[in-house]
Amino acid sequence: MILTCKTKNLKEAVFQMEKIVSKQTTLPILGNILIEAQKSQLILSATNLEIAIQVTLGAKIEKEGKITIPPRILGGFLSTIKDETVSIELVKSELNLKSENHKINIKGIDASDFPIIPQRDSDKNFFELDGEVFSKAISGVLVSVAHNDTRQELNGVFMKLEEEQVILASTDSFRLTEVKIPLNKELVTEEYHLFRERNESLILPVQSLVEFHRVDAERVSFSVNQKQAFISTEGILVISRIINGNYPEYHQVLPKKNEISVKIDREKLLNAVKIASLVANNQNGEIKLKSLGEEKQIIVTAQSMDTGDNVSRVQAEITGPDFEVFFNFRYLLDALNSDLFEGRELVIKLNQQKSPVIFSVPEKEDFFSYVIMPIIKD
Repeated sequence: MILTCKTKNLKEAVFQMEKIVSKQTTLPILGNILIEAQKSQLILSATNLEIAIQVTLGAKIEKEGKITIPPRILGGFLSTIKDETVSIELVKSELNLKSENHKINIKGIDASDFPIIPQRDSDKNFFELDGEVFSKAISGVLVSVAHNDTRQELNGVFMKLEEEQVILASTDSFRLTEVKIPLNKELVTEEYHLFRERNESLILPVQSLVEFHRVDAERVSFSVNQKQAFISTEGILVISRIINGNYPEYHQVLPKKNEISVKIDREKLLNAVKIASLVANNQNGEIKLKSLGEEKQIIVTAQSMDTGDNVSRVQAEITGPDFEVFFNFRYLLDALNSDLFEGRELVIKLNQQKSPVIFSVPEKEDFFSYVIMPIIKD
């Protein structure tokens, strides 16, 4: 292997790899990334056996070849040097990198031991999505995914495949996010409709969406093959296994109607919740939201014997009777900091009988919902 490429492009590709490289000591090669020089392309791959990432770069290839290398050393070198290009040569099992002012030799492991990365049978994708819309949807569902739940399906993101839209949802039993992404019929293929006839939904590991969320993509393509999901944009491909299991029928817990509606400024509510969190009891994180309809205000309070108490007032438009509801402040902060809510007025819908509380934004109520189970007081 002999090649030359831009330092910046190679550094960014290695950064994409580092987050999923396995820490398993039983399979040391999973701690490396695969580097392949093919024709006019340099292909980097990493996998932890649950998901894989491939990044394809343009490069001047003089001689093809492949090797696996620790990303920490390679990434550290590329992040430090300021030279525009880097030359790479594989000598036996050692990768030699040289720029204008620096040189490093990195010992690797033979590429023949690297796991096979799943490939698509066809280049035809199921559909394409706007990259910004998909990124915001991921931002929303990531906050309510369960972690280390015994039900592995709750540790993933539910994806429902409909004719005119794709629905992403997640829940940890205390909160729920649902985001609907409209499909452009011109960007949907026949393969998608054929797949939908056999599979109305699937569950993706959360890490696959975390990794794709790091990517700044203008367009996103999606497909499924052999129980593997493929999410791609120009030069970057995330490959993920599909989680087996049945996702909970989460719609059954949602209230059919809401007697109270609140419109409130997101940033002002966020600041009030942040202040309340400073004195809230750390054990249950309890804060209270109380309405004063005649004064058009929401009062946000918290108190703890150990830390103190607070009162914050936020102007709001309130429709319906007065209410008092208790939340874990962490669930509120996670939602209000999400890209889905950024820079928007909030809509909060609830009932007096302590049913789940729905958060959204006025112009997007049919697009997404964030639902929190309130703390029930005796």
